[in-house]
Amino acid sequence: MGKGYELEKRVLAMISEQYEGIYQLNLADKKVICIYDGRDAWGPDDVLDRDIWRDRLVGLCHPEDKENLQSVLAEDSLFLLGKKEAKTDKISRDFRFMIEQGYRWINLMLVPDPAHGQITVTFRDVTHRYEYDEIIRRKNMELRRMLQTAEQYRDALLTESVVLYQVNFSKNLIENEIFQKDKKTNGMVRVLNTVGIHTPCAYDEYCARWQGRVSKDTLAEYRKFSSASYMVEAYQDGKTLLRQDYRTLDSTGEEMWINKTIYLTKDNIQGDIIGIVSLRNVTDRYRQDYLRESLEKQASLDLLTGLYNHVTGEVLIKSKINNEKYVDAAFIIFDIDSFKKINDTHGHYFGDCVLQKVSDCLKGCIREEQDIAARYGGDEFVVFMTYKQEDDIKDIVERIFDSVSCQYEGLVISVSMGICLSSACDGGYYDLYKKADKSLYAAKAGGKGQYVYYEA
Repeated sequence: MGKGYELEKRVLAMISEQYEGIYQLNLADKKVICIYDGRDAWGPDDVLDRDIWRDRLVGLCHPEDKENLQSVLAEDSLFLLGKKEAKTDKISRDFRFMIEQGYRWINLMLVPDPAHGQITVTFRDVTHRYEYDEIIRRKNMELRRMLQTAEQYRDALLTESVVLYQVNFSKNLIENEIFQKDKKTNGMVRVLNTVGIHTPCAYDEYCARWQGRVSKDTLAEYRKFSSASYMVEAYQDGKTLLRQDYRTLDSTGEEMWINKTIYLTKDNIQGDIIGIVSLRNVTDRYRQDYLRESLEKQASLDLLTGLYNHVTGEVLIKSKINNEKYVDAAFIIFDIDSFKKINDTHGHYFGDCVLQKVSDCLKGCIREEQDIAARYGGDEFVVFMTYKQEDDIKDIVERIFDSVSCQYEGLVISVSMGICLSSACDGGYYDLYKKADKSLYAAKAGGKGQYVYYEA
């Protein structure tokens, strides 16, 4: 009996080091047994009326927490928690209680024992947890005070950031959790959890793990700002604002363009280089740029063939003639022999397909960044090519002629082509066009299905 009593005392002593109080609620007789009370308000084994015990706790509770505490300890709540079919096995809430002339955060946990009609209630001091959060909050406030005169920081606060977090680059440490709003659930997602790490964590590690989500075409740009040591060097070089854009998958798996802005300053107390990192969703801006570029491209192209249209082709050729460093050039005009007969025999849709086939063959044998190919209207095509003296232009022209003289669904497509080399022409665009066109008619007059060079 003595040994059992001593063991019970040791166990109770161990428990009392973790808890401010332990109580047992009997649901049937509405009594509360005090197992342990760290404040000595009630002695061990004291039997209390549950309503008096609850009122005393509510009286000690912070005014802002009273309503929630009353809800947790309400008769109906305790009854539902104590039932065998209860949906939860315990309730855990944090409340502020007045202890020794000051409020402290206390975790109130209720653990039911339905078999015996009882609920065990424990009180544990968790103030240290809130004190840590308060330290982070104060550090953030201090940083904001240091930067409150900086226009860049005001800009960061005014923008709708995807996330905004703080980094101690001198210690390579992200100092607070990073959250992102989940558009689907409207809740918050812990960004670091999505790459398998938790705060506090190294900035370099976070960037290294996240880069697996960054698109290959923007990966080099992303890596520029992925090192804490680089940020320290940047600040020492006088840089306080760094920006970059990259394409990535966000925490919820959605592809987006991100603008990463880093505001750097120095902690005058510890001497560390501190930064606020702002990540903003700029996908709409890139979509608008892409749409504008697409519309501009569409306006310059022939919709049927994808080649430049007449107006754009003429403008680009004139520009090349005026600015091209290469003196030698070839102006080529060709059309499809008997194209009207093809339309009349097979229909206009078939004729359109023939035009597309010839255009595809033409695209395959020109240099996209250097040569200009355009559909000038109907079945007439123009190609303008610059070349160097060591190039065999006649061999290049022959390859183009052979390529566009193709077949479509059994129909042999024949073309007639006229070429004027710049070496045979002293004039500009219109002179080249006129002489190439004259050569085209010579090719047709000679029996079609051939190409002819202009000769002065």
